[in-house]
Amino acid sequence: MKKWRVIFNGANDAFLNMALDEALLLSCQKGESPPILRLYLWDPPAISIGYLQSADKTVDLKKCKDRGIYLVRRITGGRAVLHGKEITYSLCASEDYFSQLGENTLQTYQRISLALLESLCVLGIEGEWVKPSRERNLTSSHFPYSKPCFASNSRYEITVGGKKLIGSAQRRFSFRSKEGRKNSFIQHGSILIGKGEHSLAEFLPEQSSAEMMKLSLEEKSTNIGKILKREVKPEEIVSALKIGFEKVFACRMKDSEVSKEELKSARILREKKYLTDEWNQQR
Repeated sequence: MKKWRVIFNGANDAFLNMALDEALLLSCQKGESPPILRLYLWDPPAISIGYLQSADKTVDLKKCKDRGIYLVRRITGGRAVLHGKEITYSLCASEDYFSQLGENTLQTYQRISLALLESLCVLGIEGEWVKPSRERNLTSSHFPYSKPCFASNSRYEITVGGKKLIGSAQRRFSFRSKEGRKNSFIQHGSILIGKGEHSLAEFLPEQSSAEMMKLSLEEKSTNIGKILKREVKPEEIVSALKIGFEKVFACRMKDSEVSKEELKSARILREKKYLTDEWNQQR
């Protein structure tokens, strides 16, 4: 049985969270690590935007700054997410594990979704994945900008009772190795635990649509606390995820920590990349 690393290192700021994910991906690319499932929280709350999004067209940058909400760009795609009361997962691996994780983007989405559904079952939640029509979910006359992640569904994302619970985004990379060029991937996902203090609608650039979007977010998303009608601690979700991923991928999820070299790499990435306007406000 192959061993995977699972890392739960609590809460960090937005910039270190994204830097740690990239540092772990680099470890996988170098052949220094098996697949890594990292689980984490955000403190303080922050907004992350997809790799291809335009920052100033996605959120009101001045309002974010005035209200102390950090903005960070992910290396994965997808739409804007306000990270508050949630647990985030990232899963990364090199192509040495693609036979297990999926040979292409769609296969990997599907297999990770199966693991997430199994994990929800451990918590007593029956979820399902969806494959919505492109037209219904990617276009809308009401919102002239890209809709936030939890106001729309993408294929193989997880819903409960028709409302989104887990939103995910993936990106694949080609990198140089000793054996030649190889591939890798990283997938991010937000698992909503409860209702946060803020709504992403408060930070959208179109003020006239803010209230409409807030209602849309509330109507189209849900959270684990609301479903189970009780407070759920992150550690409970971490435990369920380990069980679900072990079952679907027939692996052993071995508790791990960020290594000294990975942490050193992450700190450099935080300072040189994720804290910079050049990275966060490009496009």
